[in-house]
Amino acid sequence: MLVSVIIPTLNEEAFILEAIHAARQDSCPDELEIIIVDGGSHDETLRLIPSDMRVISSTPGRATQMNLGAAQARGDILVFCHADSRLPQGWRAAVIEALRKPGVSGGTFQLLILPESGILKFRNRINFPANWRMMYGDQVQFMARTTFEQIGGFPELPIMEDLEMSRALAKIGHLVRIPLRVRTSSRRFAENRPRSQWLLSVQCVILYLYFGVSAEEIKKIYTRGAQRAP
Repeated sequence: MLVSVIIPTLNEEAFILEAIHAARQDSCPDELEIIIVDGGSHDETLRLIPSDMRVISSTPGRATQMNLGAAQARGDILVFCHADSRLPQGWRAAVIEALRKPGVSGGTFQLLILPESGILKFRNRINFPANWRMMYGDQVQFMARTTFEQIGGFPELPIMEDLEMSRALAKIGHLVRIPLRVRTSSRRFAENRPRSQWLLSVQCVILYLYFGVSAEEIKKIYTRGAQRAP
């Protein structure tokens, strides 16, 4: 069974090779397709990508990039992986097995944020239940191609497209959380204030899910908070 891994990129020279290597592990070439969808990188990202890798150019925007990659993918299963996330060993077999279960519409993995410090150590020790109905993009999201097409892909929002995908998948089936850990970078948590950055992320999710604040406004809140000096 062909599995397509879609990786959106924008200036990811520090992470892209590790992401590709992790995705390729445990898979034969005829079992795996990796598609890089670049949103206009101006660093060394494109030069670092192996010459045998499929690269698609796109306008920037994670949802737009992932939808474009999915439209050109050939796999029966679609796996959406952020460029700074690393798929775990054995991921392909685990994904195929998970999607074979009756009623499963999609899934994700447990998350390990590295390097650890302060509040991130606490976050990494939280093991969400397997039937938790919310999936975040940095955990990697996967589903059958037919399911992706049924729900119309990712809504093209400036932020929170991963939560909307979770909602759509939960409406038509069960979400599974594979007990393998995706490793993701802690770069979005400023080194000198990871606690405040983590709390900002939690605040944005709560405002979006429970108070109906628009994705556009959430993007502004998140950007202002991330730029604020400690």
